[in-house]
Amino acid sequence: MMQKIMIVDDESIFREYLRTALDWEVYGFEICAEAKNGIEALELTEKHRPDIALVDITMPFMDGLSFTEQLKERFPATSVVLITGHSEFDYARKALKLGVEDYILKPFSKDELVLTLLKLQKEHLKAQEEKSTLKENLQLMKESFLNHLLSPDYDKSDTETESKLQQFGESFDAPCFVVACIEIDNLDQRWNKVSERLLWKYAVTNILNEALEESGNHLIFNGPEGRIICLAEHHSGQKHEIPALDGYEKLRFLIHKYLKLTITVGVGRSQSGYKGIRSSYLEALEALQNKFVLGTDRVIAYGTQSLSAHAFYKAELNEELLIQLRMHNLDKVNAHLEHMFQDIRERRLSLDYTYVISMGLISVCLSYVTEMGHPIEDCFGESFFPYSEIKKMASIDATFEWIMALFARAVQYTIQHKKTRSSKIAQAAKAYIEQSYPDPGLQLEQIAQQVFINSSYLRAVFKKEFGMTVTDYVTHIRLHKAKDLLGKGNIRIADIAEMIGFSDPSYLSKSFKKFFGYSPSEYENNRH
Repeated sequence: MMQKIMIVDDESIFREYLRTALDWEVYGFEICAEAKNGIEALELTEKHRPDIALVDITMPFMDGLSFTEQLKERFPATSVVLITGHSEFDYARKALKLGVEDYILKPFSKDELVLTLLKLQKEHLKAQEEKSTLKENLQLMKESFLNHLLSPDYDKSDTETESKLQQFGESFDAPCFVVACIEIDNLDQRWNKVSERLLWKYAVTNILNEALEESGNHLIFNGPEGRIICLAEHHSGQKHEIPALDGYEKLRFLIHKYLKLTITVGVGRSQSGYKGIRSSYLEALEALQNKFVLGTDRVIAYGTQSLSAHAFYKAELNEELLIQLRMHNLDKVNAHLEHMFQDIRERRLSLDYTYVISMGLISVCLSYVTEMGHPIEDCFGESFFPYSEIKKMASIDATFEWIMALFARAVQYTIQHKKTRSSKIAQAAKAYIEQSYPDPGLQLEQIAQQVFINSSYLRAVFKKEFGMTVTDYVTHIRLHKAKDLLGKGNIRIADIAEMIGFSDPSYLSKSFKKFFGYSPSEYENNRH
């Protein structure tokens, strides 16, 4: 991108000399404006926003210093280079206090002019890169926070949530929220490269913003398992209301018209407050699952589908499965799959329902491979079309064996192709946590010392490797161990708390209910 330069000098001969002295484009510059005095220069700055101003110190109406003072006040990003004679040298040095970046003494050589401008160009590019990086980091932080809003462990108060949203330049004033989940149909089959999929998702997001422009305040972001999530205000204030679907139907039409794609949208009901966002999200996921039976290229609202709701498993099971995949715990993945298919057998679900659950599991597996940064075809081959292959299965047992092999292949492939130092450090930290979780004093710093790195670096590599923080994984391990111990019966909650590293039994009960959705006593009663 060319850096823009404005020439400010009352002598037309000198302006012409500067204009023709260099082949500006070769050095990455363009002359965007010329002014005869400071007053005219300020007007042109408003219009052209130059990156650099070459300014003569002596001019009528408004001299170079007065111009610089006003310019820096109104347009601080524009750099100023004063051009002055030897008699004005001391005067020019004083100008540095006004924020002048540099000055050149007449007469000057072309090389001196070039070196001065290239130095400023480098500073401008560095500032632009830093600004771009900051913007990207803020976007990532915002997306991470919004994904946390959807998670089961979100525990911030409404005041904390509003404060966080305001930090990202967002605010809501409606009493209820509605969540929609959007999937591009056949995304994995259409595009092999992750970059291509991201590009198409970006295009869909832009059109979604246009389609919902008149529908009130909303946020659109990349959500779990590669879906596009739309969080919107619902102003009627009525809980459990099915929202108007006009905006999503408009989106579906626009996507088909301009991108020649089809999408399927699952929409949850309105739910009260920030704590209700996850409930609406889970409803939207459940509605979206129906696309495998009802068909793609449609908007499906929760509660309006014709399928029996009891046929679908909870969306939390997909999240748990994805966690075990990230941890490379293939035994737990297989146990999870065995539990799901045993449930299908016992409830004698129809073939259509079995396809719905199976395809949801495949979606989790493919999302995991993509999340790890690998193209689907590299892991499973160019001719891999799972939604066609699963239809060829002769029985539920054959389907189960095929899906188990699919998950095993995904885990083995990602382990084999990810032997980086940071991965090994994260795995070592994970192993230490699984060994040391009974220690109530187990902290990030202690774990970092065991793997010989600082805590900040461990925090970064662990989150990148496993998709959760070190602290979250410690809690994850402890609470699952607590559940296993409760399953054995005849162990007091106080003893279990001590065995898994909780110093306070009541805090264990509170954390258990928050994590699993039911208290230890409720779990024991239901188990019996």
